[in-house]
Amino acid sequence: METKSEFLSEAMVKLLNYRVEQEEYSSRIYLAMSTWLDDKGFVGGSKLFKQYSDEEIVHANKARKMLLANGLRPVTPALKQPKQDFLSLSDVILSALAHEQEITRQCYALTKAAHDEGNFMVVELGLWYSKEQAEELSKVQYLIDRLEAFGEELSMLRKLDDEMGQLAS
Repeated sequence: METKSEFLSEAMVKLLNYRVEQEEYSSRIYLAMSTWLDDKGFVGGSKLFKQYSDEEIVHANKARKMLLANGLRPVTPALKQPKQDFLSLSDVILSALAHEQEITRQCYALTKAAHDEGNFMVVELGLWYSKEQAEELSKVQYLIDRLEAFGEELSMLRKLDDEMGQLAS
């Protein structure tokens, strides 16, 4: 596989392939969460996390397309199995927050590495990822705020589940 590009250093190629891997893994995490939620009767939450899963593939394709546009074939990553079981709806939401915080750190690292290297093409992509992460963190924080405001009684969880289904487009 060709790994040379006039505009992408080997370090940038590695980081972009890592972005593909991590975004695809994020999709799998959210798919596992969606499946668990559906199995436990949280149909609205399941629908929302399935939407999140689908969005992560779009994010992976951004890095994949940049590699292809520079004459490089992206690596199709092997992915580890994500966690399959959760304790509750709130456990799913808190796990999603922890995951999005890690992905945000990764996106910042990509942007910084590209900036340090003077690769403005990747800086722009890194800034796009960083902006997306601000939105992702906000979406999950909204759900956490709802849990904290209204508690975890079954009637409140049912209302939150209904609301999560309405958030899914």
